[in-house]
Amino acid sequence: MKTEQTMIVNCGVSHVSVSVFSNGEDGILRLEQVCFAYLKHDFSVEEQWLDGVEAGLRELKSEHGLSGEAHFILPGSLLLIKTIRVPHVEESKQDQIVTFELQQKMPYPLTDLVWGYQVVEDDGVEQEVLAAAVRPDIAEAFCERMDTIGIRPVDLSAASILDYNAMRHSHIDLKDGEMLVINVGAKSSNLLFINPEGFLIRNIGLGGNSLTQHIADNLGVSFANAEDIKTRYFSGKTAFAADDPGVAVMQKNAGQFMTRLSQEVTRSVVTYKRQKKGKAPSRVFLTGRGALLPGLPEYLSETQGLSVDYFDPLRAIRVSETVPDEVLQEAVFLLSEVVGEAGRQFERNTEGGLKGIDLLPKDKKVQMNFRPKKWALVLAAVFLSLVPLPGILQERDEQAKLASIVDDRNKFADAAAAEANKRSNAKEGTGAALGFQELEILNQALAQEMEPFTEMLEASGNWKGLLADLQNKMNQVGHVWIDTLEVERKPANASAGSGFRSTTSASQEEIELRHELTITGKVLFPVDGIDFPDDPTEEIQPPIQGKLRELYSSRIQALTEAITQCDFVLKIEESESDIDKIGKLNQRYAYFKYVLITKPDRPL
Repeated sequence: MKTEQTMIVNCGVSHVSVSVFSNGEDGILRLEQVCFAYLKHDFSVEEQWLDGVEAGLRELKSEHGLSGEAHFILPGSLLLIKTIRVPHVEESKQDQIVTFELQQKMPYPLTDLVWGYQVVEDDGVEQEVLAAAVRPDIAEAFCERMDTIGIRPVDLSAASILDYNAMRHSHIDLKDGEMLVINVGAKSSNLLFINPEGFLIRNIGLGGNSLTQHIADNLGVSFANAEDIKTRYFSGKTAFAADDPGVAVMQKNAGQFMTRLSQEVTRSVVTYKRQKKGKAPSRVFLTGRGALLPGLPEYLSETQGLSVDYFDPLRAIRVSETVPDEVLQEAVFLLSEVVGEAGRQFERNTEGGLKGIDLLPKDKKVQMNFRPKKWALVLAAVFLSLVPLPGILQERDEQAKLASIVDDRNKFADAAAAEANKRSNAKEGTGAALGFQELEILNQALAQEMEPFTEMLEASGNWKGLLADLQNKMNQVGHVWIDTLEVERKPANASAGSGFRSTTSASQEEIELRHELTITGKVLFPVDGIDFPDDPTEEIQPPIQGKLRELYSSRIQALTEAITQCDFVLKIEESESDIDKIGKLNQRYAYFKYVLITKPDRPL
């Protein structure tokens, strides 16, 4: 009997790997195949990441003949991660509570995101929930590109939670005090705090690319060249002369990188102790390709005063003899999240199984599952179309009988109509005139009742145009989210009384209406190179505050100008924006509100 196999594709910022696992009869996971490719795009240009992943995966497919369904892992840099605490409620009400609380923490409406969550700690009174979200357009584009390669996504897992699964699967005693796992990635690093009750995750915007950028700036070379030099030097693949000035530059920048990472770890430990009211970690594990920086374990051990070791995610995995040793030695630092996802898939139906968050949109999942079946359905339809021919011949006789009955009924109806016309013509003229008056009154009443619906139908076209125009203007500004969009109809003349058009009689003049459109939302102002605190109570340093406020003012001005140029807007009646009370400076967004008067010839 053929053993069930599962393909895991890990799409990192700087690499893509494909691993195939099977579950042995003894329940131990077995690594059947692993291959990886380092991405070759310019890492400093985020828009090229998907192109790099596609190129790398096509290369692996060509070399190893990969195809079929796969479980994909999205990097933490694409995700929005939040940790919240909610009251402990019964399972049927959990989604509602989490949705309400999470909406208060997210800078975007949840309806504009694909999101999921996992309960990571539960003391019976409160639950700690880890939520992950991704923009739908990113998930959609990713799935379509992967499907064109011939590897179909069945789910998109959030990478941030998978290191915890790998730790559990490795049979390390997680109840033995506090632990910290540091996964040093290319663009960011994942800090996983584990305690006997649960775990906490913090993502920091510091990774191997930061070191590359500093080397590029100091050597005066491109980012791609600096990445190549860094990799060759620190891996020992290329020997540099001792008096080479580039060596001193790289050593200096490596030292600065380790110092920054240690400071971030210290800061995160302090935050963790304050939030958990617990102890500091007693053990530290390193994983991720960035953790291979020479001297990093020793430096962290010295500065943190802790035991620091490399984490081996394959310690509880059987490895097939077909996997080359040289591939395994290099891939072991890339497999922590992969092992966590593989363990989750094989323990999916077990009680207390490993945790995960699937960010594949439900409609896209249905679409992905249907595609391999469509040709079979087409063939089945063709086959079935040939089956009912005898039944059709029999049905034709029945239809002929039915047509005869219908013809008889029509003749009877024609005779009845002729008799009715004859009696109607015999009526007196005054009676007929009275009947016409009654019909006219009824017609006017019906027209009056239908007028609101007619106006609504006419306005629907204007709404479509307004939304399209607003979307175009918002896209020009960029990073703008609309929370509410409301219209209020008021009489243009204050003495008109009622705010709605009166149609009580044909002779009464219509009241001219003024349409006030109220828009509220958030304008974002992302700033590269600034690491914002997770704790909202922490204040941002004054230089950063000044930079954000200056950017905030220019963004609000650009938004106001864009709205003024909208084809439907006559003028801006009121405007309000806020960065201190309703907006959140440390989350890089501000609240705005506009009350607009729309043009009379464009009623809403």
